[in-house]
Amino acid sequence: MSGGKRRTNMQSLHGKLCVSLYQQLGEAVLPTFVETYGEYGREIGSGLKKKWNPDGFESAMTSFIKMCNDGGMPSDICVTGKTAQVTGTFCPFGLENTDYKICEALMSMDLEMLKILTGKENLGLRIEKTLAAGDDECRMTYFVEEG
Repeated sequence: MSGGKRRTNMQSLHGKLCVSLYQQLGEAVLPTFVETYGEYGREIGSGLKKKWNPDGFESAMTSFIKMCNDGGMPSDICVTGKTAQVTGTFCPFGLENTDYKICEALMSMDLEMLKILTGKENLGLRIEKTLAAGDDECRMTYFVEEG
């Protein structure tokens, strides 16, 4: 595309819709985003689990990152025990410079997908940096919560 503008695809269309709804309706829409994208993530995770058959936390996480990289979303991962730090420089939803809270809500899709893939319902997510908040990269940590 001319001018370096990305072409609209289904994910970026979802991002635009969510940003618009958030701007119009405020934080009241966030629980709906979390629920909707979380449910979708679980569906995706179930399909990928059958396809990949990961044999543990590290295998599931590295398969996920390979899928991201193969899909044009350059990402790196560092897995240590039951923690995985992921960095990336591309937002498939096109949320750059929008709002951290929208990113956090839409990331429920990845979190729920990874809960299924890893078999860890107690998987947590901490977003440390995000393109949505204007950071130069996304940096998040997935971790298995004890207890």
